[in-house]
Amino acid sequence: MNVFVRLTSILMMLVFVIGCSQARDIWRAQTHDIWRSQTPKPATYDFSEQKKMQSAAHWKILAEDVAGQVRMMLEERGYVTQPVYVQPPCGAPLGPCEVHLETPFSEGFYDLLLTHLVNHGLKVSAEEHGSLIVTNKLQVIWHNEDRRTRILKPGMLTGIVSLAAGWAWVLRDAIDHIGWDGGATAAAAGAAVTAAAIYDVASGMSTKGVPHSEVIITTSIRDFDRYLMRKTDIYYINDADYWHYKIPPPPEIIEIRGS
Repeated sequence: MNVFVRLTSILMMLVFVIGCSQARDIWRAQTHDIWRSQTPKPATYDFSEQKKMQSAAHWKILAEDVAGQVRMMLEERGYVTQPVYVQPPCGAPLGPCEVHLETPFSEGFYDLLLTHLVNHGLKVSAEEHGSLIVTNKLQVIWHNEDRRTRILKPGMLTGIVSLAAGWAWVLRDAIDHIGWDGGATAAAAGAAVTAAAIYDVASGMSTKGVPHSEVIITTSIRDFDRYLMRKTDIYYINDADYWHYKIPPPPEIIEIRGS
């Protein structure tokens, strides 16, 4: 009888193990299909900073930087004696743009770049023929969705609060010497450090102060059909100043007829 019971128990255990194994295989296959069929999870980039242009003085800084890079490139490649021609805004081959076809930024940056190229001692030509061609391209980007960014750099808040907590522990020791209970002080300091660390890791996400508008500014130099240089910069801009970088619509023509 005992032998029968033992054999029966062994068989039941084998059936249970086999059933569990099959169920496990089925579960793995199903979950594998589920995970395989899902799209990748969005992940943000590491913390970084991006400059914001807010005035014509910032356009001047960019123009001076571009002119310096142009000068450096021409010296390195042996083109420093070659005249350069800066294409006017809108890509017009000769002369300024037509009315309502230039933006405040394009017009201002054109003049600023010409000035700084001359100040760097380059031969700036008023004629395109026989010159290296300098062109500027502007692209305005508008984001409808709110973006997220950290208010503080990662770890900054933890460091600040840790320093404050260190002072709290020093204060606790001083209080202990005069007979006060410093346990509450130490507990509060530890809680503050923990909360700051959690904030740095899990939060740090805020849309405050992040513009919806960005501009991509690219300066290129061509020698006939060959690019000698391309410099691209990306900046935030104030949403209210969006029109500084966007070609305005043509004036509306209203036909007035007599009654």
